[in-house]
Amino acid sequence: MKSLLIVFLCLTGLSSQLLVAKPAAAELLLKGQKIAETGFVTKADSSKIYFSASPTGQNERAYPKTLVARLTFKPPEGWKEAEQARLSGKFAEAAKLYNQIAADFRNVETLEDNYGSLARLKQLECLRNQGDYAQLAAKRPLLKKAGLSASYHAQVDLFVGWGALANLKTPAQVEQLERLVNGYREAEMVPEQLAQAFFLSGVANEKSGKPGKALTDYHRVFTLDFGSDRSLSKIAMETALRLYAAEDKIHKDRQRLEEAHGLAQVYLRVFGDLPAEAARFGEPLPPLELDEG
Repeated sequence: MKSLLIVFLCLTGLSSQLLVAKPAAAELLLKGQKIAETGFVTKADSSKIYFSASPTGQNERAYPKTLVARLTFKPPEGWKEAEQARLSGKFAEAAKLYNQIAADFRNVETLEDNYGSLARLKQLECLRNQGDYAQLAAKRPLLKKAGLSASYHAQVDLFVGWGALANLKTPAQVEQLERLVNGYREAEMVPEQLAQAFFLSGVANEKSGKPGKALTDYHRVFTLDFGSDRSLSKIAMETALRLYAAEDKIHKDRQRLEEAHGLAQVYLRVFGDLPAEAARFGEPLPPLELDEG
């Protein structure tokens, strides 16, 4: 029993060590000084930044935020690997790395654009690209606007909408998504964020039984942001192609058929094989039937 107790205490101690947040490497310049101090931010609160010359955080000094002229964080351990994994499409691997960085730097998450908050933001982006909306919804409350500059705030709100995709089984849940989408219409967004808003609008319209409006939204997604977010464009194209394929009378509507065929050709060139249900749109269109005389 005594040996088991010792093992338990050792494991508890190890666990508590693993949970300790790490000091964040940074350069700090105080007002009136010409040379920045190099060291580590150990924590921050509403009025002070705690700074240490030691990577262990020993002998930290508290500086009022009003005296800080500039604070520049250095990329933390694992950041480069996380970025490489994300950019190469290894979203599950990247999400784990970002999650660890966010946990390591949670003591400075109130400081604007610190690497902990940026890591959480990019983790949610990876979860979105994976389609893991349930995990995204669970992690989203950990991302605070206070730790990000204003340019990121619209994205924080958009992640609420992405998290809502985890549960769209009832009319009430679909209505909730529609309310979120209506809120996005009043926000100022860059094209990348607008594309996300249109995708969420497309899902809401599709779930509400309005496939025509959903198709319009999905087309806007890859028109707005095809160059910078291929993952989002791909899922929007696939969803649009499936909606075309579900139209019973599309073969009688030449315009719709040409739309589906044109989209299929772009998808084939960029992403490869079409979704099985939309494979027929990759074949040549039948000739136009001309009226006699």
